[in-house]
Amino acid sequence: MWEIILWIFLFIGAYILIFFSVDVFLDNLKDLCNAYRVSAFIIGALVMGIGIDLEEFATSTIASVNRLPYLAIGNVIGNSIIALTLCLALPAIFYTFKFNRVSRFYFLIIYISFFIIILGFFLPFGLLIAGIATLGLYSIYLIRNIKYSHEMDLEETGAAAVEEGEGEGKKEKSKRRMILLVIIGLFIIIFAGELLILSADEIIKITGLSESFFGFIIIAFVNNVEELTLIIKAIKKHAVEVGLGGMIGKLIVNLTLIFGVSGVILINIVLIPSLIWNSVILLLVLLIIHLIARKKFMNRKDGIILAVIFVIFLIYNFI
Repeated sequence: MWEIILWIFLFIGAYILIFFSVDVFLDNLKDLCNAYRVSAFIIGALVMGIGIDLEEFATSTIASVNRLPYLAIGNVIGNSIIALTLCLALPAIFYTFKFNRVSRFYFLIIYISFFIIILGFFLPFGLLIAGIATLGLYSIYLIRNIKYSHEMDLEETGAAAVEEGEGEGKKEKSKRRMILLVIIGLFIIIFAGELLILSADEIIKITGLSESFFGFIIIAFVNNVEELTLIIKAIKKHAVEVGLGGMIGKLIVNLTLIFGVSGVILINIVLIPSLIWNSVILLLVLLIIHLIARKKFMNRKDGIILAVIFVIFLIYNFI
């Protein structure tokens, strides 16, 4: 009894460590960007492109290194489903919100990534091949965003310089301190990620829960707390584009960068029913989100549909 309580405590504690160390890491990295006059967008593309997905990246990568394939891939698929159902359904039930057209390019990247992942489940060395391919797609995604955001980069960098000048009266961090905090933040993320996976592995052994269930539900759900907060705050502050853009970006990072790194490490995976059915659920959710994006608004009806799919997802994985 005490053993399971200990591991649950360590699991929760590890996630809390990741949650706060990510803030330290990103905040100081952003300050370094301003201090060295590096393009804010390029830093965002290379590092904050992971952004709110840094915990997921650490979780899936460390799970892959520890040879827990269903925890790693389950986190990618389950995380994407929860982000697009629960995180969008809850605010949509209470608010009707409009947004600008979402470029077809993003959905093209999403669909190609999805079908490459599915193909990777069936081929010899499938995850390795799919991982390399999705990492290539992530590179295309970055290059395209950098190309079409050059003017915004200049504006952001200039704004950062003005802001820094206005804040001369405040105590500034030294560059050495910022670099140290970035290194410490990254170290804590890696350490806490290892502790999270170790405790998850022990909880699986003690309780008899399946590795795939833990990956698809428990870790994927925990890793979406920030996203749910982000989208609700964005809607309340009438910044829907920021919230929706974050969710689309998160999905692309999940299906390209995070899956790609995990796939290259894992090389292969044995196909099980939960992988197939959860992939089908994800495809259904993608199609619905695509339809919502085309009509450029989301209302209670859309929220209820996504909520129902979320419940089906939970029931299937619990059973």
